[in-house]
Order: sequence, then C-alpha cells, then structure tokens
Amino acid sequence: MTTLVALFSAPTLAIAGEDWNGFYAGLHFGASDADLTSGTAGLSDHSPVYGVQLGYNHSLFNNWVIGGELSYGTAEYKGLGASKDMDTTRLKIRVGYDLGPTLVYGVLGYANVDLGSANESGATYGIGIGYKAADRIIVSGELTRDSFDIRSTGVDVDTTQLALGISYQF
Repeated sequence: MTTLVALFSAPTLAIAGEDWNGFYAGLHFGASDADLTSGTAGLSDHSPVYGVQLGYNHSLFNNWVIGGELSYGTAEYKGLGASKDMDTTRLKIRVGYDLGPTLVYGVLGYANVDLGSANESGATYGIGIGYKAADRIIVSGELTRDSFDIRSTGVDVDTTQLALGISYQF
C-alpha cells in the first residue's frame, strides 16, 4: 500500500535558493515617460534615463528576500514646452522571492523629483527581476511608476520608467 501511495503522490519541487544577502552597487539605464497635467491641459514626453543604485538584500525563510535600495536617475525631456531635466531620487523597500539565480520582487517607497525650478516628494512603486549572471554580478530589469504633485506650480507629474541595471554584490 505504501508503494502505491508513493507512486501517485505529487513530486515535491524544491528550488535551491541563491545567496542574495549583502550590499550591492551598480548602474542603470533605460527609458522614461513623463506626463505633466495642469488643470485640463497635459503634456507627455519620452527620454532616456540613466543613474546609479546602492542597496542591501537579506534572505528570509522559505526563499523570501527583503531589502532596501537608494537610487538616483536623471532624464531630459525636450517636449514639455521647455527642456526639463528631471533628477529623481528613490528610497525603496523591496520584497521578493528567490527562484535560484532569479529574484522576482516588488518595490514600494519614497521618491523625490528635482525639476530645477521645483522640488517635490511623492510615491514610487513597481516590479522587478534580478538574475545572478555570475557569483557577484546581478543583471536586473525594473518597471517603476512615480507620482508627484508640484504644489508650487499646480502641476501633477507622473513618470513611468523601464530600466536595465548591472550591479556588483559585496
């Protein structure tokens, strides 16, 4: 009877976790869309974006990983009436699941945008995936959304960013 039960039991799939523990630092680049809304009028534009990131991950039980990241990115939008440089700093909490050499995660956090003439805080959120390309090299992709209400000008700024990154894990 025991043999018969063993034949019809579902196999157990165990994913060997990767060592995601520790600090990492790297560069990212990608594309960003900005939407500016003032009253009923709105403008949109696209721009390349590039920046740096510094973070820390800690592996928890059952392949869960939690971490934090500080990133800085810059983009130049030319189709928003006048050329606008947007420098964005983000402080994000990351929660993910370790699938071996791949980490899938969500992010939620604080963002600050500097438009030169105005500076405002807002929220950031998104999803990402990291891949251990080598023992200490992480290649990643992240899709984030930022929302800002520039009170001094009455303009709402929303950005969507798709970035690829490469980091070195210490």
